[in-house]
Amino acid sequence: RRSSDLTAVVRMAQEAMAAGLAPGLVKAAAGGELSALSVYNLAMQGDVDARRIFRRFGEVLGILLADLANVLNLEMFVIGGGVSSAWDAFAPTMFEEMRARSIVYAATAPGDPLDEKKTASQDGTPSLRQTIVTRSTLGSDAGLYGAARLPIS
Repeated sequence: RRSSDLTAVVRMAQEAMAAGLAPGLVKAAAGGELSALSVYNLAMQGDVDARRIFRRFGEVLGILLADLANVLNLEMFVIGGGVSSAWDAFAPTMFEEMRARSIVYAATAPGDPLDEKKTASQDGTPSLRQTIVTRSTLGSDAGLYGAARLPIS
């Protein structure tokens, strides 16, 4: 497999294993090919190394989204693709980074961005404008739906 074919999560796992920093991942990789799903499953089982990878992923994604929120001031950001399946592993760190780095997001974020049902501001009053970050309900099929819709438009 070429390195350009690897997902960021798999690449980060391989780098951690090569540096000798992920014995749990080495054991998992010995049983077969390492995938983003297997790293996610290890993280959900409490593997410290796998959890560290998703925290780092959330941190980097949070920095990117904070910059985009500051520059573009969009009302909604939708995270799609295969990584959206691992939302619970990276989202808390992503939201921490966004609050710390984006003035726009800190001022307009819903009260609890991880609770998709809540839309009130931190003091409980409805906000006039919110910056919502959510995962796609289409998951990794979003691109397929978009491509299928394109000829109809």
